[in-house]
Amino acid sequence: MLTELTGVAASIGLEIQHRQLRGSHPSLGGLCRLPGGHVVLVSSKATPLERCAVIALALAELGHAGHAGLGAESRLLVERRGRPLPAAAPKPKPKRGTRPGLAGLGSEGRRRL
Repeated sequence: MLTELTGVAASIGLEIQHRQLRGSHPSLGGLCRLPGGHVVLVSSKATPLERCAVIALALAELGHAGHAGLGAESRLLVERRGRPLPAAAPKPKPKRGTRPGLAGLGSEGRRRL
């Protein structure tokens, strides 16, 4: 995915620079608008997923979400502005007799076993 995103960025003339970013607050990078064009600064300490998120956000800000060089997953990441889909957690099955409220009571008013 990182290769796709950097390839699309290069094809539209968007320069990506990896730098050690310093400051009072931690930053992974972002899009910089300069008089000669646009540059994406990416923290050299960022993980590959964080690099994908920074580049995807930059592509979204420039309006390239539907670029032909993007795969389905990369396109979705750009459309979500660099935010990946949340992982779906499996729902635990309710244990027998532990239903909430009156639903856990039997017909005689006792807990079902």
